[in-house]
Amino acid sequence: MKEIILWTIAGTLAAGFVAANYSNVRLLLGKYARPDGTNPSPVLMVGGILGVLACLAAPNETLREYWWAPLLLDIGTGPYLLVIAVLFAAGAFSAVAGRERDASVADGAGTAPIAAPEQHPKRRAIVGCILGTAVGDALGLACEGLSRTRQARMFPELAGYKLLPFGKGMCSDDTEHTCMLAQSLLAIPRYAYDDPDEMAKQFASGFGWRLRFWLLGMPAGIGFATLRAILKLWIGFPSRYSGVFSAGNGPAMRVALLGVCYGDDPARMRAMVRAATRITHTDPKAEHGALAVALAAHLAASGIEVAPADYARRLHELLGEDGRELCDLVNHVARSVEAKESAADYAARNGCGNGISGYMLHTVPAALHVWLAHQSDYRGGVTAMVRLGGDSDTTAAIVGAIVGARVGKDGIPAGWLRDLWEWPRTPGWLEKLGDRVAEDHQYGGSADVALNPLGIMLRNILFIPLVLAHGFRRMLPPY
Repeated sequence: MKEIILWTIAGTLAAGFVAANYSNVRLLLGKYARPDGTNPSPVLMVGGILGVLACLAAPNETLREYWWAPLLLDIGTGPYLLVIAVLFAAGAFSAVAGRERDASVADGAGTAPIAAPEQHPKRRAIVGCILGTAVGDALGLACEGLSRTRQARMFPELAGYKLLPFGKGMCSDDTEHTCMLAQSLLAIPRYAYDDPDEMAKQFASGFGWRLRFWLLGMPAGIGFATLRAILKLWIGFPSRYSGVFSAGNGPAMRVALLGVCYGDDPARMRAMVRAATRITHTDPKAEHGALAVALAAHLAASGIEVAPADYARRLHELLGEDGRELCDLVNHVARSVEAKESAADYAARNGCGNGISGYMLHTVPAALHVWLAHQSDYRGGVTAMVRLGGDSDTTAAIVGAIVGARVGKDGIPAGWLRDLWEWPRTPGWLEKLGDRVAEDHQYGGSADVALNPLGIMLRNILFIPLVLAHGFRRMLPPY
């Protein structure tokens, strides 16, 4: 009986796929021409998404393995995928050409740079933090919103990405915000470095404009508080007044890089984290959680093994009595890690047994627990974070950023970096961005690493139907 129901659902969805393509074929043949000679708009993407859902609903393993085929066959979706494939290839060619140019400079074929990137003291940690964010984000993205038990049933093994065919992955807003934050650091005028408050003001202004234009690129995922804040920016609110009262985890997903860059100067780090937080979230809990992540990234970047109790003590020194609620939670985290309690058991005691929510006081303690237990193990830490369920792309991005700051690019599984099919923010581009931030941090005056706005929009056109397809997939077994 169950198979009959599933085949009925699959057949209905497949009929929708056929109907959408039949309609588009007749449009192309001019069969629906209006009296004035114009044609109706074609049915875009709908057929491909219905075909994907038909394959996933069918109680047949072969069809489920080829769930992506309807996207290629659908007349309304295939051309978009073709354009994206060409852009991916162009981005890959550009990255290879850039590496060859860099190699020729290093070999003396061109003008030598001021200093080789590897000579920058924080280069390894900065690059590792950015790449670690992207890989963690991509690994957790397909599992976002799933409970621990449902995730385990849908994805019994988690050795690679689950979003695209053949184990390829893409990133979400967690990585995009980290990149915009890094680009905003490069735009700070050098004179502002003398005053932490002025530096934070200049940073917030640049970050605010990047958030405005990021929204125009039609991102598939955006938190409600962040959306409201960006809309306030667009109607004229300055960045210091654009935030809304929310304790969502948005700020925590993007501030690890600030800890890596400015953790040696607590006043500067605090000013920068405050600016990065309050531009979208004004609840003090949001700022406290963001500072906790920045402090963790700073300590991880130092390369030392951090004792849980020592981290809890240093966080209390940073936050003071204003952050007592988070500090109490982190004290519980420290005792739990020292007692060898699993992150899952700790999360259940903190009210997150079915998954980590987007509330800052749920997200940050869970992420800190996983980090403190896996400080040099990127694969183990990110996988353990995803397995806790809930807001898995953001939580895995946070853990990935912190552990990545410690282990660098070489400590991130090479296969995960290779299979990250993100464009135009390719792994090569992300590493180049990290290099520029490191150079700017040491010498100042580094140029931005620009992105093509059209490329971002085309990338999002592909990303949206993938997100929708995965959303519908979750309505189907296994439950």
